[in-house]
Amino acid sequence: MSTDLDQRLAAMLRHRAGGDVDPTPIVEHARRRGRHLRLRRQGLIVGGAAAACAALAAVVMVVPTGRAPDTAPLTSAALALPDAPGRPGAVARPEVVGADPGVVHFAAPTLVEDAEYATWSTGRGVESAEFRGPTGHARFALARSAATLDGLQQTLSSAGRPQQRTDVRVEGRPGVAWYDPSGDRQLWFVRWQPADGLWAQLDIYAAGRDAATGAASRVRFDGAHRCVVPFRLRSLPAGARLLECSVTLGRSARDPFHEGSLVVGDGSGRWLTVRAQPAPGNGSRAGDLVAGPYRARRQGSDVLEMRVEPCFVEAFLKGWGRGYTEADGLAVLGGYQPARDLARPTSW
Repeated sequence: MSTDLDQRLAAMLRHRAGGDVDPTPIVEHARRRGRHLRLRRQGLIVGGAAAACAALAAVVMVVPTGRAPDTAPLTSAALALPDAPGRPGAVARPEVVGADPGVVHFAAPTLVEDAEYATWSTGRGVESAEFRGPTGHARFALARSAATLDGLQQTLSSAGRPQQRTDVRVEGRPGVAWYDPSGDRQLWFVRWQPADGLWAQLDIYAAGRDAATGAASRVRFDGAHRCVVPFRLRSLPAGARLLECSVTLGRSARDPFHEGSLVVGDGSGRWLTVRAQPAPGNGSRAGDLVAGPYRARRQGSDVLEMRVEPCFVEAFLKGWGRGYTEADGLAVLGGYQPARDLARPTSW
């Protein structure tokens, strides 16, 4: 891993930790995880090729007509979070924005039309959504102060030469816009106040200011949606509570879930992150650490991991955590409860 990657990891994580972040444990974990997956993938390729040859020699499979394959791409609605009935939108109750780690108080259906993946996050004073696809990349963030938005790290690439800000209006509300060159494109930033006491910002590659502000005007603040992940944490350290939720969804009928995480912590500044991802392969080595009904193992000194079908689960004590001990992490993992259906976010 390069020093540049270390720096970018630290920059992305700093706003979550509230201070300097040492990326070393995360980088080391990524190295080990990459080597592990490469070896597993090589084994699967060899085994898969042999199985395919045997299957072809035995029978020819015919897919019935009129039936879409399980991996058929879904519409952009697959990237949306489930509704939160009875919960207000951001404009109706600005004070709830970023205060409830289980609810997102905005929607952006038109921004996800060309997206392949969408990452939704809420908690610790900020709500956000990041959309990625073959034709574009955008991030939207919502907070109760401009200072909170200032503290977020930029996630879209640019030259780092922001141009002068100009006044704009988004749906009749005051704001400013500016851009930063990014190769032959322009990364536009539009910041405005959808309501008094509420600040929003859209970062998007656009052809010009009007296109950027037009995209910003399509964000909606009249409803609420549940931030859902396919698991629950039933055992938390004393005094701890849920602080943040994040989930990444993709356009796949079979595998819409790509990654989900919950951050838990207490009033003293201690926190840790539990992340789940679909597990590769057909199993993994059992760990030697007891985590409730599960067996976990260490990845370095700061990450605990275990496999709970159909997901690979990690608890980050440093980098994406601070202050909790290994015993605390094992207790949290021991309360991990997976959802029954990984393909139905409405059921999580």
